[in-house]
Amino acid sequence: MSLTTLLIVAVIIVIFITIATIISVNRAYAFKHTIDEKPQQSYHQEDN
Repeated sequence: MSLTTLLIVAVIIVIFITIATIISVNRAYAFKHTIDEKPQQSYHQEDN
């Protein structure tokens, strides 16, 4: 394998990984995150 072929293959791999990273980050930022509501708790004791 010549040096030119090796460089071309390396550049193709780097471009592929960069595109995959960009797609992954865009999907992660597009994800709608939700938070469960806090339960209402009474901290005072009721006298019976």
